[in-house]
Amino acid sequence: MNKRALNVMAVILLLLMLAACGGNPPAGQAALTPRDAVELATGWTGTAAIIQAGGLYKEGEYKTFDHKGMEYRYLAAHLDTKKKLKAELHNFVTKKKAKRFMKDNGILKHKGKLSSPVTEAAPASLLQWEIATARVLKTKKSKMTFELTVPIGDTRTAETMIVNYRYVKKSGWRIDKFNE
Repeated sequence: MNKRALNVMAVILLLLMLAACGGNPPAGQAALTPRDAVELATGWTGTAAIIQAGGLYKEGEYKTFDHKGMEYRYLAAHLDTKKKLKAELHNFVTKKKAKRFMKDNGILKHKGKLSSPVTEAAPASLLQWEIATARVLKTKKSKMTFELTVPIGDTRTAETMIVNYRYVKKSGWRIDKFNE
C-alpha cells in the first residue's frame, strides 16, 4: 500500500472516531469508560501516523531541505505551525505528551514552518483497533490507567499496551503516556 493510501485510511479512521465520540468533552469530569479509552487511543494512533508521515500533502506541497547533515521535509500546510500542530495533538494527548512527541519525532522550525526528518514510510499496521479491548488497571482522582489489547491481523495473537490517561479541564480525557 502506498503512503498516500495509508494517509487517506488514517484520516477516514480519525473522522469515524470523531463522529463516534461526538466531538464534545464531558461537561464535568465523567469517568473514562473502556470503550472511550480505546476510541481515544485509536484516534491517537491515526493522528500520530499522519503527523509522522508529514501530514496530508497537497499536490506540489512536499518540499525537502538539508539541516545538520540530515534531510528534512516541511510538514503539510495543515500542520506547518506550532499552533496548528499543537491543536491537532491536543485533541488526543496532554500538553506534556505533545511536547514529548514533537521532540521524539525531531520536529523543528525552519524558515517559519515546522519540519521533520525524512524517514522511510512505516509498514502498514496489522493492529485491528476496531476490535481492541481495554481493562482498567488504576483509577485516581484525574488519572486512569488502562491495559489495551489489540488483535494483530489474522494471527490469533494480540499486542498489549499500557496507556495512561489524564483529565484535562475544558478538554476532557487525554492520553498522557502511550505504551512508554
